[in-house]
Amino acid sequence: MKAIRNSLLLPLLLIMFNAFAQKRTVIRFASSKIPDGTKLTLRKEWPVRQLVDTALIRGGQWEFVVTDDYPAVYTLTARKPWMNAVVFLEGEDVKVEFNQEEPVVTGSKAQKAYADFLASIKPYEEQWRDIGNRYGAAKDMEEKLKISREMDAPAEKVMGGRDRFVTEHANDLAGIWMAHDQLNLWREPALKKMIPLFSKQENTRALAKQLQQKLDAIESKKMTGNKAPAFALNDIRGNSVSLDSVLKRNEYVLVDIWASWCTPCRATNRKLAPEYASLKKLGIELISVSVDEKLADWQKAVAVDKIPWTQLVSPEGMKSKLVQDYKVESLPATFLIDKNGNIIRQHVSIEELKQIATP
Repeated sequence: MKAIRNSLLLPLLLIMFNAFAQKRTVIRFASSKIPDGTKLTLRKEWPVRQLVDTALIRGGQWEFVVTDDYPAVYTLTARKPWMNAVVFLEGEDVKVEFNQEEPVVTGSKAQKAYADFLASIKPYEEQWRDIGNRYGAAKDMEEKLKISREMDAPAEKVMGGRDRFVTEHANDLAGIWMAHDQLNLWREPALKKMIPLFSKQENTRALAKQLQQKLDAIESKKMTGNKAPAFALNDIRGNSVSLDSVLKRNEYVLVDIWASWCTPCRATNRKLAPEYASLKKLGIELISVSVDEKLADWQKAVAVDKIPWTQLVSPEGMKSKLVQDYKVESLPATFLIDKNGNIIRQHVSIEELKQIATP
C-alpha cells in the first residue's frame, strides 16, 4: 500500500508544483480607434506558437488573463483597423493602448528597449522602402545603378542595427524575440555570433538550434574546399573557352557568374574593371559567365560596362548545368579557384583578392 500511495502522491505534487511555477498576468487593452464588436486575437508566439484566446471589443477595452511559464512573447492583433502589438510577458501585468498610428505596450524593461529600438530604426526603414520603390519603378539600368547606391546607408542602419541589438540584448526578451522574429533574414556572420549566445541559456537552446539549422543550410550550399566543376563555354566572339585552359596559365582564376539584368552584378563589373590590370599582375585572372538568355542583352552590357576580361555565356540561364554545378541561387556569384582547380573562396571582395594574392 505504501508504494501505491507514493505513486499517487508524485503526480499530485507535480501538478501542485506546476500550478505554483506558473504565474497569472493581465493584459489590459484600451483603444479609441477600434470599434466595438471588433475581434481581438491573442496568440503566444514564443517559445511555442499557439492560439490563446479571442474576444470582441466592448467599450473600447478588454482584459485578457494569462497563466503561463514566463518569460514568453505574445501578439495581440486586430484586423480592421489593422493592429499588431508584440507583448513581452515576464510575470507582471501589461497595458496595450492603441490610440495613434502604432500600439503602445507598457510593461518590462525589455519591452521598452524593444520599442525604443524599433522607433530608432523606423526612419531608416521608411527611407530604405522609399528607395526600393524608386528602384522598382526605374526602367533604365543606369538609373537603377544610381539608385541602388543610395540603399547601402539605410540598409546598414536597419540590418546592422538589428544584428547589434540582438547581441546586446541576448539575455533578455528583446534580443531573444528579435533573433526569433528575424530568423529568415540573418546572414552567416550574424548567425555565427548569435548561436553561441543563445546556446548558453536553457530557455533559448531551441532558438539556438533554429539558428544553427539556418547556418547549416547556408554551409551546405558552399563550394569552398571542393574541386571547381569543369566547363567549356563560348566567349563573346563565339570561341569555346574551357576553365582548365585558363587555370593552366594562372595562379588564381576568379569565376564571376552574372547577368545583364542584375543590378548588383553590373555595379560589381564597374568596380572590377579599373582594378583588373593590378589583379592580373598579382596572378589573378577573371572569367565572367553570363546567364543571360538573350545574347544581345549580354553583349550590350559587356560593351557598356567596358569589361576587359574574358566573357563567356551560359545561354540556358539560371537553369543551366553551370548554375546547378556551382549551386548558384543568387547573383552575382563569385568563386576564387587556385591553380590546382580548388575553390578556395566564395563571394570574395576586391580587397580580399588583393590580400590573398599579395606575397
